[in-house]
Amino acid sequence: MASAPSASAWSPGNCQEGTFCVWPDWWYGDTDMAPSLATDAEWSGSARGHIYYNNTSRDVTMTYVLVQDEGQGPAYTACVSRHQGSYFTVPVSVTDVTWREDDGTPCR
Repeated sequence: MASAPSASAWSPGNCQEGTFCVWPDWWYGDTDMAPSLATDAEWSGSARGHIYYNNTSRDVTMTYVLVQDEGQGPAYTACVSRHQGSYFTVPVSVTDVTWREDDGTPCR
């Protein structure tokens, strides 16, 4: 997987409460960089990503592909816990964000 483990102390940056955000470039701490994706609903499309943050009250399943594969390689999924975020170790395109069905198990 091209993502780093979720970090509980990760900053939401300028991701508004109730929104899942992806940023196209690296940054540390607070930022005024516009997200490439900011959604408060399930979403599909293509958004360049290096950093992500789930500033919602629900867990999210995020699907992405490696930019180097130009969308032709395998799709990966990650469970992103509420109020958690992390970064990708290589550039990706996030292609889908859906609410995770709560089966009683937390994201790992």
